[in-house]
Amino acid sequence: MKKVKLWFKENLFFIVFIVLTFVICNIPLPYYIMAPGGIIDVNNRIEVDNKNEMSGTLNLLYVSEYKATVASTLLSFILKDWDLEKLEEVQVNDETSSEIDLRNRVMLENSRQNAIFVAYEKAGKEIKINSEENIVVATTVDNNIEIGDIILSVNGIDIKNISQLQTIIRSSEVGSDVNVRLLRDNKELEVVSKVLEVDGVKQIGVVVVTNYDYELDPKIDISFKASEGGSSGGLMIALNIYNALNDTDITYGHKIAGTGTIDILGNVGEIDGVKYKIIGAYKNKMELVFVPDGNYEEAKKVVEDRGYDIEVVAVSTFDEALDYLNNTYNK
Repeated sequence: MKKVKLWFKENLFFIVFIVLTFVICNIPLPYYIMAPGGIIDVNNRIEVDNKNEMSGTLNLLYVSEYKATVASTLLSFILKDWDLEKLEEVQVNDETSSEIDLRNRVMLENSRQNAIFVAYEKAGKEIKINSEENIVVATTVDNNIEIGDIILSVNGIDIKNISQLQTIIRSSEVGSDVNVRLLRDNKELEVVSKVLEVDGVKQIGVVVVTNYDYELDPKIDISFKASEGGSSGGLMIALNIYNALNDTDITYGHKIAGTGTIDILGNVGEIDGVKYKIIGAYKNKMELVFVPDGNYEEAKKVVEDRGYDIEVVAVSTFDEALDYLNNTYNK
């Protein structure tokens, strides 16, 4: 026992140092660090028969997001492009970090499926929707529904799409209960949710996206890492798939990047973190960046304030992005 006490006494400084280092580097704080990200060359993630290769690149832009520790929080006050955000600014209804990660994965899958549909339709390839799943990606109130739940029916009516769900809820009385049958962890269950009115709109406090099971010709596989998530890569995923399915190389040898959600109709939606994405695009020597219309002014300001030699183009649809590439570079 004396030897143990002596060892602790002689190594006290070292022990304290190890403990403090562990706390500083590993104990999470209720913040997130937002920082400049990078690019993902989606073409490298696509596998399809008779793939049309490209001479340039069509890159997805991402934001680097870290769960804050004492060390990274201190760094955020030193590094000018690192910003500290409270956890509640990136969460909905007190979500846990694991629920946020799950939401981001579901949104990435939804983005991938929408992009497949748009690209196949525009390329004139065969695509058939076999089934649809309406998946919860956020809950704004405590309503017995969880992120990742698949809504099957409401009040005994099978739910085929989000519009049908909205119609049922909006025809219900405010304060009334609705019975929601759903699939959670591959098990069916029924929960009761209450109809609320928020800003004049009846709802049960869920955000839902529709995912699809497709029959494709040719078949395609697009892989992403488990750590990757979010819906903002939709436009660039669609452009990459379109290029892979066609004979024409739409990059014409240029380094192109972009960001923006995409729906099944090819509409491009706004995203968060455009500042960090523009910085990442510039650092990776991109020539052109597509951004949604709603993000254009912020993106343009970042480019002008920093003196970046990079072209920023606003688009609201997949067709606008495709037309810009063909009209600008096909000369």
